[in-house]
Amino acid sequence: MEAQRVKDDEEAIRSALTALKTATGIPVTMYGTLLADNRIHISQWIGLRTPALQNLYLEPGAGVGGRVVTTRRAVGVSDYTRANVISHEHDRAIQDEGLHSIVALPVIVQREIRGVLYAGVHSPVRLGDKVIEEVTMTARSLEQDLAVNSALRRTEGGKGAAKSGRMMNGAEWEQVRSTHSKLRMLANRVEDEGLRKELEALCDQMVSPVRVKQSTKLSARELDVLSCVALGHTNVEAAEEMGIGAETVKSYLRSVMRKLGAHTRYEAVNAARRIGALP
Repeated sequence: MEAQRVKDDEEAIRSALTALKTATGIPVTMYGTLLADNRIHISQWIGLRTPALQNLYLEPGAGVGGRVVTTRRAVGVSDYTRANVISHEHDRAIQDEGLHSIVALPVIVQREIRGVLYAGVHSPVRLGDKVIEEVTMTARSLEQDLAVNSALRRTEGGKGAAKSGRMMNGAEWEQVRSTHSKLRMLANRVEDEGLRKELEALCDQMVSPVRVKQSTKLSARELDVLSCVALGHTNVEAAEEMGIGAETVKSYLRSVMRKLGAHTRYEAVNAARRIGALP
């Protein structure tokens, strides 16, 4: 059971690192596991050129990761070795790897920090807002994946899956999310009201295993817009998909972000996932 738990979580983390690298083109993505003694172990990585950071253990509070854990907030530096907001116990390893700009976020499940998600580049460039948004979205999606893994293990269904040695990994769960979004778009194009309601009911069933009590109610149209955003559609593309105007899409997004307390479209998607409105 423990071996299966570790494997499921490792697959989710690996999938998140791969997805982040693909979405942003960022050369280095890493995950640091937070240990019981508050050290961070760089346990998974993609794009490192040297072994300097591989399997590195960071002391509590050290470097970017340590500050992330201490503050429970995102931390970014554009010149690591000169940054005055972090400590510098691991400058030698950073210099050996040749990293300059790094951004890191906490991965929090059930209010506990499980680890730190990193993205970095080997050149002295500042990471833009779009990259930071993607890192944030990836961290929130990974939180959902790890939470789902934990929920499945706590339920009878999770026990059955563990006995059979099979649970959805991160990539498979992402496929479920994509299917959910596309199914909502299909329902939006169906003119028969009865059939449309049946399709929407299927969408609800896809998220019901991880649904929590919702204090925020989103309308069907608001969920449709969020489903488009989850697929990476722009406002114009979402408008074309839904057969409405781009300004109407913006209006729905503003309403959703206000209800969910989100500041960006990506934060809204992740907030909707946390309340079980999206898978």
